[in-house]
Amino acid sequence: MKYISVLAIAILSIFFIISCKNTKQQPGAEASARAEQTANSVKEKIESINKILEKATLNGDYDTMLKYYSDDIIVCPDLNPPVKGKAALKEAYDKEKRYDVKYHSFSGTIDSIWECGNKIYERGTFGMSYSSKKHKKPEAYYGSYFTIWQKEGGDTLKIKYAIWNLDFNPWDD
Repeated sequence: MKYISVLAIAILSIFFIISCKNTKQQPGAEASARAEQTANSVKEKIESINKILEKATLNGDYDTMLKYYSDDIIVCPDLNPPVKGKAALKEAYDKEKRYDVKYHSFSGTIDSIWECGNKIYERGTFGMSYSSKKHKKPEAYYGSYFTIWQKEGGDTLKIKYAIWNLDFNPWDD
């Protein structure tokens, strides 16, 4: 009986504590709300740019894509060596044009995003399909990506580093 009384008092105490409303904001709550609002704003900005990049990819509009990369961009594509610098990236895009690479679908989903100083870190998943002179039938791939964005004056964002990998081994049968 003694244990039941103690348990009842404990449950009532917990209920009382939970049900009490604190009408004052805790110190830092306002700053936390501002940080969350800023994070949502940054995420919306990146989602907006990602939509532009997805559309440019589907249209083969490499000039538009290049506008969103920093001059010292590093791209580490899966199964290929890194591409360093915007000029080298333009060469890679020109090579895709020569091979008649056509993207049939391309989309990404942000899993998480965080900010530190003048950099924004984005992690997510992607899916795409493409065809080319070498691969007449479209091939589809999916995987994960990680992007580092650089804040450049005002609210301009440029991609400074991008890496992605397939979530499967394309050579496994």
